[in-house]
Amino acid sequence: MAKHGKHARVQEADAELVDGASVQAAPEYDALENNAPEATKGISAHQKKSKRMRTVLIVVSAVLVVLIAALGYFAFMLYQEASDVASQASSSTAATLKDTAEATDAKKQGSRLTAPNLVALLGSTEDEAISKVGRGATVASSSDITEEKGEGDSKTSEVVGKTVTLALTEQQADSKGNTPSVYLTLDKDGKITQAGYSAAMSTLGYGDVSFSDAVTEKHVVETLLGDAGLTVEDGSVELPSADEYRTYANDGKTIAQEQYTFSGEAPAALDGAQHAWQCRLNYDYSAANVSNNLSDTLRLFYVYVNA
Repeated sequence: MAKHGKHARVQEADAELVDGASVQAAPEYDALENNAPEATKGISAHQKKSKRMRTVLIVVSAVLVVLIAALGYFAFMLYQEASDVASQASSSTAATLKDTAEATDAKKQGSRLTAPNLVALLGSTEDEAISKVGRGATVASSSDITEEKGEGDSKTSEVVGKTVTLALTEQQADSKGNTPSVYLTLDKDGKITQAGYSAAMSTLGYGDVSFSDAVTEKHVVETLLGDAGLTVEDGSVELPSADEYRTYANDGKTIAQEQYTFSGEAPAALDGAQHAWQCRLNYDYSAANVSNNLSDTLRLFYVYVNA
């Protein structure tokens, strides 16, 4: 029994030791368990950092895509604008070259540089005028001139003359479609009392000369009056002040039109008889202001001689 009791005590002691070992082992296990979250925390931070980097890279990539798309759009718009400008320049250049060619051709063919002898048409009939003008003169329009006579119910209209426009079909129109024309005013007896002529400045051989230079340097008025059969000395026609012939657009700065009607009397070269005359120089910049190209300016010259 003593042995058994001693053995029992030894077993209890061992059990206590075992239990002690168990108690001591437990903290080691617990320490590992307590350290596990720290390891987990370390891995989570790395993952978070990687996620942030991926997010940043995605955002940067998206921004780059947007920038590339924007650059592509602006490049396309610039290309379109450049194409439009090139197209306009090409059209304007073509028109300028056409007008220049007309001016050059006009210098080679005298009829293109001169107005018809309008004095010689005065007193003629319509048919006689067509024959004298030549140059493929064809009636483009004709209308009666009427006068009202009487009063009230007895008022009547009487034909006192007519106006006729002749298109000179053998003279080429300018690039803007302006065909040289002759204008006739006839009295009730069918005799011409006024004769006129119009043509583009390029058709007459003056190209794109400015309004002021046409008057002061080229002496267009005196030259065309000479063609029309009158004797006018070069330099006798003066350029008026700009505010008399120039009008501006709504901005008050852009020139919209330059136009002036010169007038006077001069002797006929043939017999010295005095005739009243009018010359109108008209420069319209409407199309040129839209295209920003002066070659699109409409430049026309009109000359009239009265009996």
